[in-house]
Amino acid sequence: MSEQATQQEQATPPENTVQLQLSDLVMCAQAIQLASQRGAFRAEEFTQIGGVFDRITTFLQSSGALGSSSAPTSDETVASTTAE
Repeated sequence: MSEQATQQEQATPPENTVQLQLSDLVMCAQAIQLASQRGAFRAEEFTQIGGVFDRITTFLQSSGALGSSSAPTSDETVASTTAE
């Protein structure tokens, strides 16, 4: 009986589980792009920030959340923030 209860506990995720969605990653990519346009990063940070941005956008493209373009444009950023 205790084995069955243990299996049920493992099958059900805890109530306070935080979930990350593709839209959250799209928002992160847009935030990185906007921050870079506004000069929020120093030159020596561009390699690391750009690498993260590239990995996020590659993942989003492969998942279908972004089209075949390399990244969300600033027009898309403005459109998505005003649409919400």
